[in-house]
Amino acid sequence: MTDIGSKSIRDLEYLSALRSETSAPLVSIVIPAYNVAPYICEAVYSALEQTLSNIEVIVVDDGSTDFTPKILHDIKCAYDDPRLRIVSQENGGLSAARNTGIRNARGAFIGFLDGDDIWAPEKAKLQVGMMLADETIGISFSHSEFLTEDGRRTGSILIAEKTQPSLHDMIRRNYVGNGSSPIVRRKCFEIAGLFREELQSCEDYEMWCRILWLTPYRAQLLPMPLTFYRLRESSLSFNSAKFVENADHAIGCLRDTMTKLPQRVIRTGHAEHYRIAAWKAVSSGRHMDALRLLTRAILLRPMLLFSDWRAMGTAVSIILPESARCWLYSKAKNRQRRRALHRTIVQE
Repeated sequence: MTDIGSKSIRDLEYLSALRSETSAPLVSIVIPAYNVAPYICEAVYSALEQTLSNIEVIVVDDGSTDFTPKILHDIKCAYDDPRLRIVSQENGGLSAARNTGIRNARGAFIGFLDGDDIWAPEKAKLQVGMMLADETIGISFSHSEFLTEDGRRTGSILIAEKTQPSLHDMIRRNYVGNGSSPIVRRKCFEIAGLFREELQSCEDYEMWCRILWLTPYRAQLLPMPLTFYRLRESSLSFNSAKFVENADHAIGCLRDTMTKLPQRVIRTGHAEHYRIAAWKAVSSGRHMDALRLLTRAILLRPMLLFSDWRAMGTAVSIILPESARCWLYSKAKNRQRRRALHRTIVQE
């Protein structure tokens, strides 16, 4: 799947050359940045060093209180690249920063890169090339490789299990995976609107569902690890109460607006968020919180333990010691990776 077709690449290069005659870039890469001083250089450089040159990079400093603003100023001076723009605003949260980036974007396609993550050099070219070749694609996304906090590659891949998730699929689970994976057609935001700024998490999940509901476009996976997702120590101190509050609100938005959807689909998506919260709680040693959250997930979806290995793994992890828990999770993850790769090969 590394070759998406010479015709689409030629079309992309032609369109890029055509657009370079004007002032409009083909792709706008939006980087929301809040207190990411140790990581922002790598994020910005990975965006500017894309093999597709007809881009713009919009960094939205969301009221950072560390050295992020100074580092961005230094990058701007050192790089002297007119494609790089820095927008500063008072702290409004991730959704507000992304929305500011969208409002400032000029590209026909808008990609998102969190300030502590990295894009592979060919990500924009490959994903946008796929979208140019198929005008029905509104959201393209990729697999992601995990990085350690200091930027070392782990070799562990977050594999999206659906290549063409439908609206129902996306409600059940956010197959896009993380906020640095998608590149979205601008028209999707023009039709569906922007991120809900009242959501402090689950905002991307709600947005992708809304796009698939309100627009004629679909989501498509490019099955390559084109995103590098950094695992930070701060992410281990997971605030399950805050996450669940936002998940409840996001699910409520879907339930209130998508009134004709089967309620079992909504309940499955709701249970999935509680399962995620339970796993993160047990991973940080809060076993009682994990038990409470997993119980709520099972109440919403009684067959969850028998239909989802992740839920069963979480249940076992609440009981087992850490060494056995890590071994079991590794085995299950390897099995899931082999199954996903097999599906990809069959589809190709």
